[in-house]
Amino acid sequence: MSEPGSADGAATTVEWRRLSPDAVASPVVRRLPYLEVKLEHPGLEPTARGGRFVPDAVPYELDGTPRVFYWRSALTPSSGEPSAWELTCASTHELVGVAALPSDGPALVTGAGDVTTLIVEGTVAGDATTCRVRSYDAPAVAVTDRSESGIELTVAGTDYELSAGERRRIALPEQRVEPLDGDRDPTTVAPELAVRYPGRRELHHPARGGGYRLFPSFGADLDEVANPLAVPTAAGELDHAALAADLGIDLSRRPYPERVLWQAFAYAAFDPHADGTPAVTQLESGHLVVRSERTRTG
Repeated sequence: MSEPGSADGAATTVEWRRLSPDAVASPVVRRLPYLEVKLEHPGLEPTARGGRFVPDAVPYELDGTPRVFYWRSALTPSSGEPSAWELTCASTHELVGVAALPSDGPALVTGAGDVTTLIVEGTVAGDATTCRVRSYDAPAVAVTDRSESGIELTVAGTDYELSAGERRRIALPEQRVEPLDGDRDPTTVAPELAVRYPGRRELHHPARGGGYRLFPSFGADLDEVANPLAVPTAAGELDHAALAADLGIDLSRRPYPERVLWQAFAYAAFDPHADGTPAVTQLESGHLVVRSERTRTG
């Protein structure tokens, strides 16, 4: 491997430990129908923003196969064994593995009691703006049937069909709600359900309850990574591009979304400002796994 380096020539030593692959529950890797649903309220004034360094779900194509890669767990406990799933359904909040139809969709809102947090605008497993309100009646959404060519939904008592590759926005009845943040009067909201059915996707997801973060191989060989590792930095921060070069990884040969996942991996495993020692391993499938309770300092 080449000598470590970076834009400012600085490097910081980072300790890591090798985790036995046998100590890692096998990730979910299945090719099956993948449905996205999100409930938005575009006329509502947001009062909070949920931003993420990298979205939990990263869709892209590799070697001609469309995939959705979840590097952090988003799977609901009610999803059951992955081998029994007929399809998966994702929202802004979670991922549900569906074993039998008809089935309720994933959570579209969150909250407790009569307080509900609504998505004003958001992306599946990504950024979202939100607003807390009182007295909100969430619409019932169910997946009722599927075939190789499409999927059927029931939304607030009305049936809809979507072909593979189709997306649709469904306007729902207006509601009167009471915003809880700030000095605001009750207002009317017009919910919209955004539905997208891309069809079959190869799903990659950490094992349920596995307690780790999952990444592609990036073409890396963990046996060639030094321990401790001299991590290149730029302006005092981890230089993820220089780190890839030091490890012999050609990011230019990887799809752009995978380069984004590389940043998440680099920070999860080798951030010089994080407390704790990460445990890293490479599975027989090539997947990289990081198990860590590291917290960033500074």
